[in-house]
Amino acid sequence: MYSANRRRNIEREERMLLREKREHAAGKLLQKVPQLTSLNLEIRESRPNSSTNDTQYIRRVVVEHAHALFEMPCSYSSCDNGGYDVTQEILSGLASRTARFEGECACRGSCGAECCSRVLRYVATATYRSPEA
Repeated sequence: MYSANRRRNIEREERMLLREKREHAAGKLLQKVPQLTSLNLEIRESRPNSSTNDTQYIRRVVVEHAHALFEMPCSYSSCDNGGYDVTQEILSGLASRTARFEGECACRGSCGAECCSRVLRYVATATYRSPEA
């Protein structure tokens, strides 16, 4: 029988291995969008119809090393298996060479018997090389 700490460590290692597999399967961002030179994501995570307890941050993507995977964990401590996958939306915006685009995604996790009600909203700002370069 594993101790609670050991079990959590095993679960964390399994999540990390699964994440690495998804990153490998997604490929590199520059392979998908070769003209991309910079990408910043302004992230705001909140409960619907609430402005309290918001989590806000800016994710500056290191384009030269980034995988073409845009998954973010839910920041709510009581949420199990939560998170947000905005990969397709971001890759679509980048493929169309849009300089600024935004979107939102509901958390896929649960809090006990209830679905997590948190929502992630993002604003992406990207720059690109000219096609001739």
